[in-house]
Amino acid sequence: MKLLCDHQIFSSFAYSGISRYFCELFTEFEHLGVQWDVSCFFSNNKFLKSLKPYPGFLTEQNFRGKNRLLENINLIKTRCALAQGDFDIFHSTYSKPYDRKLLKDKPYIITVHDMTHEKYGAKLPSGLRETAEEKESIARADGIICPSFATRDDLIALYPEAADKVTVIYHGVRIPEVPQGIFTDIKPYFLYVGSRMFYKDFPTAVRAVAGLPREYKLLCVGGGSFTTEEQELFARLGMTDRVLHRQLAEPELFAAYKEAEALLFPSEAEGFGLPIIEAQSQGCIPILSDTPCFREIGADKALYFPVHDAGACCEQLQELLRRRPDFTPQDNLTRFNWRTAAEQTIEFYRKFQ
Repeated sequence: MKLLCDHQIFSSFAYSGISRYFCELFTEFEHLGVQWDVSCFFSNNKFLKSLKPYPGFLTEQNFRGKNRLLENINLIKTRCALAQGDFDIFHSTYSKPYDRKLLKDKPYIITVHDMTHEKYGAKLPSGLRETAEEKESIARADGIICPSFATRDDLIALYPEAADKVTVIYHGVRIPEVPQGIFTDIKPYFLYVGSRMFYKDFPTAVRAVAGLPREYKLLCVGGGSFTTEEQELFARLGMTDRVLHRQLAEPELFAAYKEAEALLFPSEAEGFGLPIIEAQSQGCIPILSDTPCFREIGADKALYFPVHDAGACCEQLQELLRRRPDFTPQDNLTRFNWRTAAEQTIEFYRKFQ
Protein backbone atom coordinates (compact mmCIF):
# COMPACT_ATOMS: atom_id res chain seq x y z
CA MET A 1 0.00 0.00 0.00
CA LYS A 2 1.26 3.47 -0.93
CA LEU A 3 0.11 6.30 1.32
CA LEU A 4 0.39 9.99 0.42
CA CYS A 5 -0.03 12.61 3.13
CA ASP A 6 -0.11 16.28 2.28
CA HIS A 7 2.09 19.11 3.51
CA GLN A 8 -0.35 21.08 5.65
CA ILE A 9 0.57 20.31 9.26
CA PHE A 10 4.24 19.85 8.38
CA SER A 11 4.44 23.33 6.86
CA SER A 12 2.93 25.10 9.83
CA PHE A 13 4.56 23.83 13.02
CA ALA A 14 7.99 22.76 14.23
CA TYR A 15 6.18 20.78 16.94
CA SER A 16 2.50 19.94 17.21
CA GLY A 17 0.33 17.15 18.55
CA ILE A 18 -1.13 16.50 15.09
CA SER A 19 2.27 16.20 13.39
CA ARG A 20 3.35 13.87 16.18
CA TYR A 21 0.25 11.73 15.61
CA PHE A 22 1.08 11.28 11.93
CA CYS A 23 4.76 10.57 12.61
CA GLU A 24 3.87 7.94 15.20
CA LEU A 25 1.74 6.24 12.55
CA PHE A 26 4.53 6.55 9.96
CA THR A 27 6.94 4.88 12.41
CA GLU A 28 4.60 1.90 12.76
CA PHE A 29 3.66 1.80 9.06
CA GLU A 30 7.29 1.07 8.22
CA HIS A 31 6.88 -2.27 10.04
CA LEU A 32 3.49 -3.02 8.49
CA GLY A 33 4.18 -2.83 4.76
CA VAL A 34 2.92 0.71 4.12
CA GLN A 35 5.07 2.98 1.95
CA TRP A 36 4.35 6.51 3.13
CA ASP A 37 5.33 9.88 1.74
CA VAL A 38 4.65 13.50 2.68
CA SER A 39 4.34 15.98 -0.16
CA CYS A 40 6.83 18.59 1.08
CA PHE A 41 9.73 20.32 -0.65
CA PHE A 42 10.77 21.68 2.77
CA SER A 43 9.75 21.18 6.40
CA ASN A 44 10.91 22.50 9.76
CA ASN A 45 8.84 19.96 11.65
CA LYS A 46 11.07 18.14 14.13
CA PHE A 47 9.00 14.95 14.25
CA LEU A 48 8.99 14.55 10.46
CA LYS A 49 12.69 15.38 10.11
CA SER A 50 13.52 12.65 12.64
CA LEU A 51 12.06 10.13 10.15
CA LYS A 52 13.15 11.56 6.79
CA PRO A 53 15.71 14.28 5.98
CA TYR A 54 13.43 16.93 4.49
CA PRO A 55 15.40 20.16 3.91
CA GLY A 56 14.67 22.96 6.38
CA PHE A 57 13.11 26.22 5.21
CA LEU A 58 14.88 29.50 6.11
CA THR A 59 15.69 28.06 9.52
CA GLU A 60 17.77 31.07 10.59
CA GLN A 61 15.13 33.62 9.63
CA ASN A 62 11.80 34.57 11.19
CA PHE A 63 9.40 36.99 9.53
CA ARG A 64 5.68 37.53 9.22
CA GLY A 65 4.22 35.26 6.55
CA LYS A 66 7.05 32.71 6.63
CA ASN A 67 4.71 29.77 7.29
CA ARG A 68 2.25 30.99 4.67
CA LEU A 69 5.07 31.17 2.12
CA LEU A 70 6.19 27.65 3.02
CA GLU A 71 2.62 26.36 2.74
CA ASN A 72 2.28 27.83 -0.75
CA ILE A 73 5.59 26.34 -1.88
CA ASN A 74 4.68 22.91 -0.50
CA LEU A 75 1.19 23.11 -2.01
CA ILE A 76 2.89 22.97 -5.41
CA LYS A 77 4.49 19.68 -4.35
CA THR A 78 1.15 18.31 -3.14
CA ARG A 79 -0.63 19.23 -6.38
CA CYS A 80 2.15 17.57 -8.39
CA ALA A 81 1.96 14.40 -6.25
CA LEU A 82 -1.82 14.25 -6.65
CA ALA A 83 -1.52 14.74 -10.41
CA GLN A 84 1.04 11.92 -10.70
CA GLY A 85 -1.32 9.61 -8.83
CA ASP A 86 1.41 7.28 -7.55
CA PHE A 87 -0.43 6.40 -4.34
CA ASP A 88 -3.30 4.22 -3.15
CA ILE A 89 -4.63 6.38 -0.28
CA PHE A 90 -4.52 10.14 0.27
CA HIS A 91 -4.66 11.25 3.93
CA SER A 92 -4.90 15.00 4.43
CA THR A 93 -3.13 16.26 7.55
CA TYR A 94 -5.19 19.38 8.35
CA SER A 95 -8.35 21.29 7.56
CA LYS A 96 -7.94 22.64 4.01
CA PRO A 97 -10.11 20.64 1.58
CA TYR A 98 -9.11 19.23 -1.80
CA ASP A 99 -11.07 19.16 -5.04
CA ARG A 100 -12.05 15.55 -5.68
CA LYS A 101 -11.03 15.99 -9.33
CA LEU A 102 -7.39 16.30 -8.21
CA LEU A 103 -7.56 12.88 -6.54
CA LYS A 104 -8.76 11.07 -9.67
CA ASP A 105 -11.06 8.78 -7.63
CA LYS A 106 -8.33 7.81 -5.13
CA PRO A 107 -9.63 7.42 -1.54
CA TYR A 108 -9.58 10.66 0.46
CA ILE A 109 -9.16 10.29 4.26
CA ILE A 110 -9.07 12.95 6.96
CA THR A 111 -8.56 12.89 10.71
CA VAL A 112 -10.75 15.25 12.74
CA HIS A 113 -8.81 15.64 15.97
CA ASP A 114 -11.35 17.79 17.80
CA MET A 115 -14.19 20.22 17.19
CA THR A 116 -12.47 23.21 18.79
CA HIS A 117 -12.86 25.56 15.84
CA GLU A 118 -16.53 24.71 15.50
CA LYS A 119 -17.10 25.31 19.23
CA TYR A 120 -15.18 28.58 19.55
CA GLY A 121 -15.12 30.02 16.02
CA ALA A 122 -14.19 33.70 16.05
CA LYS A 123 -12.51 33.43 19.46
CA LEU A 124 -9.66 31.46 17.88
CA PRO A 125 -7.07 32.69 15.37
CA SER A 126 -8.38 31.70 11.92
CA GLY A 127 -11.25 29.95 13.69
CA LEU A 128 -13.99 30.88 11.24
CA ARG A 129 -11.85 30.12 8.20
CA GLU A 130 -10.74 26.75 9.55
CA THR A 131 -14.30 25.86 10.55
CA ALA A 132 -15.44 26.47 6.97
CA GLU A 133 -12.49 24.50 5.60
CA GLU A 134 -13.10 21.55 7.91
CA LYS A 135 -16.79 21.51 7.06
CA GLU A 136 -15.91 21.19 3.37
CA SER A 137 -13.25 18.54 4.07
CA ILE A 138 -15.79 16.48 6.03
CA ALA A 139 -18.24 16.69 3.12
CA ARG A 140 -15.66 15.65 0.52
CA ALA A 141 -13.78 12.92 2.41
CA ASP A 142 -14.47 9.23 1.87
CA GLY A 143 -13.46 8.33 5.42
CA ILE A 144 -12.99 10.22 8.69
CA ILE A 145 -10.92 9.15 11.69
CA CYS A 146 -11.61 10.57 15.17
CA PRO A 147 -9.37 9.94 18.20
CA SER A 148 -12.25 9.45 20.67
CA PHE A 149 -15.93 8.58 20.74
CA ALA A 150 -16.57 11.96 22.35
CA THR A 151 -15.08 13.70 19.31
CA ARG A 152 -17.05 11.42 16.98
CA ASP A 153 -20.26 12.33 18.79
CA ASP A 154 -19.46 16.05 18.59
CA LEU A 155 -18.78 15.75 14.87
CA ILE A 156 -21.96 13.82 14.13
CA ALA A 157 -24.02 16.28 16.17
CA LEU A 158 -22.88 19.04 13.81
CA TYR A 159 -22.65 16.99 10.61
CA PRO A 160 -25.11 14.07 10.90
CA GLU A 161 -24.73 13.33 7.19
CA ALA A 162 -21.13 12.21 7.91
CA ALA A 163 -22.10 9.54 10.45
CA ASP A 164 -21.48 6.56 8.16
CA LYS A 165 -17.98 7.79 7.23
CA VAL A 166 -16.55 8.03 10.76
CA THR A 167 -14.46 5.57 12.74
CA VAL A 168 -12.71 5.95 16.10
CA ILE A 169 -9.04 5.02 16.51
CA TYR A 170 -7.33 5.84 19.80
CA HIS A 171 -3.87 7.35 20.02
CA GLY A 172 -1.02 5.51 21.71
CA VAL A 173 1.83 6.42 24.00
CA ARG A 174 5.51 5.83 23.28
CA ILE A 175 7.68 5.97 26.40
CA PRO A 176 11.23 7.31 26.00
CA GLU A 177 14.17 6.53 28.24
CA VAL A 178 13.32 8.63 31.30
CA PRO A 179 16.10 10.42 33.24
CA GLN A 180 15.91 10.24 37.01
CA GLY A 181 15.84 12.90 39.72
CA ILE A 182 16.13 16.01 37.54
CA PHE A 183 13.32 17.93 39.27
CA THR A 184 14.35 17.30 42.87
CA ASP A 185 15.17 20.99 43.39
CA ILE A 186 11.60 22.16 42.70
CA LYS A 187 9.57 19.39 44.35
CA PRO A 188 6.82 19.16 45.45
CA TYR A 189 4.94 20.36 42.37
CA PHE A 190 1.86 19.77 40.26
CA LEU A 191 2.25 19.65 36.49
CA TYR A 192 0.47 21.52 33.69
CA VAL A 193 1.38 20.59 30.07
CA GLY A 194 0.82 22.43 26.80
CA SER A 195 -1.12 25.39 25.49
CA ARG A 196 -2.76 27.87 27.85
CA MET A 197 -5.35 29.21 25.40
CA PHE A 198 -8.60 30.43 26.97
CA TYR A 199 -10.52 27.17 26.57
CA LYS A 200 -7.73 25.27 28.34
CA ASP A 201 -8.78 27.14 31.53
CA PHE A 202 -5.25 27.49 32.89
CA PRO A 203 -6.39 29.98 35.61
CA THR A 204 -8.32 27.16 37.31
CA ALA A 205 -5.06 25.23 37.74
CA VAL A 206 -3.34 28.30 39.21
CA ARG A 207 -6.19 29.04 41.62
CA ALA A 208 -6.38 25.41 42.72
CA VAL A 209 -2.66 25.22 43.60
CA ALA A 210 -2.90 28.64 45.29
CA GLY A 211 -5.19 27.01 47.85
CA LEU A 212 -2.43 24.60 48.96
CA PRO A 213 0.47 25.22 51.38
CA ARG A 214 3.17 27.42 49.89
CA GLU A 215 5.69 24.65 49.36
CA TYR A 216 3.54 23.27 46.51
CA LYS A 217 4.36 24.70 43.09
CA LEU A 218 2.82 24.55 39.63
CA LEU A 219 5.26 23.55 36.87
CA CYS A 220 4.10 24.51 33.37
CA VAL A 221 5.70 22.80 30.39
CA GLY A 222 5.45 24.29 26.89
CA GLY A 223 2.83 26.78 25.80
CA GLY A 224 5.23 29.71 25.49
CA SER A 225 6.32 32.31 28.03
CA PHE A 226 3.81 33.63 30.54
CA THR A 227 1.74 36.56 29.33
CA THR A 228 1.37 39.83 31.22
CA GLU A 229 -2.20 38.84 32.11
CA GLU A 230 -1.00 35.52 33.54
CA GLN A 231 1.73 37.22 35.55
CA GLU A 232 -0.85 39.64 36.98
CA LEU A 233 -2.98 36.66 38.02
CA PHE A 234 0.02 35.08 39.77
CA ALA A 235 0.67 38.33 41.63
CA ARG A 236 -2.97 38.67 42.78
CA LEU A 237 -2.92 35.11 44.13
CA GLY A 238 0.53 35.38 45.73
CA MET A 239 1.79 32.75 43.26
CA THR A 240 4.57 34.65 41.48
CA ASP A 241 7.31 32.50 42.99
CA ARG A 242 5.27 29.29 42.85
CA VAL A 243 4.45 29.05 39.12
CA LEU A 244 7.40 27.86 37.02
CA HIS A 245 7.85 27.44 33.28
CA ARG A 246 10.06 25.01 31.37
CA GLN A 247 10.57 23.97 27.74
CA LEU A 248 11.40 20.28 27.92
CA ALA A 249 12.45 17.61 25.47
CA GLU A 250 10.32 14.48 25.55
CA PRO A 251 12.51 12.44 27.97
CA GLU A 252 12.54 15.35 30.44
CA LEU A 253 8.76 15.79 30.06
CA PHE A 254 8.21 12.16 31.05
CA ALA A 255 10.58 12.70 34.00
CA ALA A 256 8.42 15.67 34.99
CA TYR A 257 5.34 13.42 34.95
CA LYS A 258 7.14 10.83 37.04
CA GLU A 259 8.19 13.28 39.77
CA ALA A 260 4.95 15.33 39.90
CA GLU A 261 2.31 15.02 42.59
CA ALA A 262 -0.29 14.93 39.80
CA LEU A 263 -1.13 16.28 36.34
CA LEU A 264 -3.64 19.15 36.25
CA PHE A 265 -5.70 19.29 33.04
CA PRO A 266 -8.65 21.70 33.48
CA SER A 267 -9.51 22.15 29.78
CA GLU A 268 -13.16 22.54 28.86
CA ALA A 269 -12.76 20.95 25.40
CA GLU A 270 -10.31 18.40 23.94
CA GLY A 271 -10.39 15.78 21.25
CA PHE A 272 -8.31 13.23 23.12
CA GLY A 273 -5.93 14.61 25.77
CA LEU A 274 -2.56 12.94 25.14
CA PRO A 275 -1.01 14.23 28.41
CA ILE A 276 -3.50 12.04 30.29
CA ILE A 277 -2.03 8.77 29.09
CA GLU A 278 1.52 10.13 29.09
CA ALA A 279 1.10 10.97 32.78
CA GLN A 280 -0.50 7.61 33.56
CA SER A 281 2.43 5.82 31.90
CA GLN A 282 4.67 7.29 34.61
CA GLY A 283 2.33 6.56 37.51
CA CYS A 284 1.22 10.21 37.64
CA ILE A 285 -2.46 10.66 38.49
CA PRO A 286 -4.36 13.00 36.15
CA ILE A 287 -6.77 15.44 37.80
CA LEU A 288 -9.19 16.39 35.05
CA SER A 289 -12.15 18.59 34.30
CA ASP A 290 -15.22 16.40 34.13
CA THR A 291 -15.93 16.26 30.39
CA PRO A 292 -17.11 13.33 28.25
CA CYS A 293 -13.77 13.14 26.43
CA PHE A 294 -11.71 13.10 29.63
CA ARG A 295 -13.99 10.50 31.24
CA GLU A 296 -13.52 8.32 28.17
CA ILE A 297 -9.73 8.61 28.06
CA GLY A 298 -8.87 8.86 31.77
CA ALA A 299 -11.49 6.28 32.77
CA ASP A 300 -11.39 5.26 36.44
CA LYS A 301 -7.63 5.83 36.67
CA ALA A 302 -7.99 9.62 37.08
CA LEU A 303 -9.74 12.10 39.37
CA TYR A 304 -12.33 14.63 38.20
CA PHE A 305 -13.80 18.00 39.15
CA PRO A 306 -16.57 20.16 37.61
CA VAL A 307 -15.41 22.33 34.70
CA HIS A 308 -14.12 25.78 35.81
CA ASP A 309 -14.51 24.91 39.51
CA ALA A 310 -11.14 25.83 41.05
CA GLY A 311 -12.43 25.15 44.56
CA ALA A 312 -13.43 21.59 43.71
CA CYS A 313 -10.12 21.09 41.91
CA CYS A 314 -8.26 22.27 45.02
CA GLU A 315 -10.27 19.82 47.13
CA GLN A 316 -9.17 16.98 44.86
CA LEU A 317 -5.55 18.07 45.27
CA GLN A 318 -5.92 18.20 49.03
CA GLU A 319 -7.56 14.78 49.14
CA LEU A 320 -4.82 13.37 46.92
CA LEU A 321 -2.15 14.69 49.28
CA ARG A 322 -3.93 13.22 52.29
CA ARG A 323 -4.52 9.80 50.79
CA ARG A 324 -3.33 8.39 47.48
CA PRO A 325 -6.06 6.62 45.48
CA ASP A 326 -6.00 2.84 45.51
CA PHE A 327 -5.66 2.49 41.74
CA THR A 328 -2.62 2.16 39.47
CA PRO A 329 -2.68 4.75 36.64
CA GLN A 330 -0.66 2.50 34.32
CA ASP A 331 -3.52 -0.02 34.25
CA ASN A 332 -5.38 2.29 31.84
CA LEU A 333 -2.75 2.00 29.11
CA THR A 334 -3.79 -1.34 27.62
CA ARG A 335 -6.27 0.60 25.43
CA PHE A 336 -3.65 2.92 23.94
CA ASN A 337 -0.94 1.57 21.66
CA TRP A 338 0.55 3.08 18.49
CA ARG A 339 0.99 -0.30 16.79
CA THR A 340 -2.71 -1.03 17.34
CA ALA A 341 -3.60 2.46 16.10
CA ALA A 342 -1.54 1.90 12.94
CA GLU A 343 -3.08 -1.52 12.29
CA GLN A 344 -6.60 -0.12 12.72
CA THR A 345 -5.76 2.81 10.43
CA ILE A 346 -4.53 0.43 7.71
CA GLU A 347 -7.69 -1.66 8.10
CA PHE A 348 -9.75 1.53 7.65
CA TYR A 349 -7.76 2.50 4.54
CA ARG A 350 -8.42 -0.91 2.99
CA LYS A 351 -12.17 -0.37 3.18
CA PHE A 352 -11.81 2.21 0.41
CA GLN A 353 -9.50 0.33 -1.97
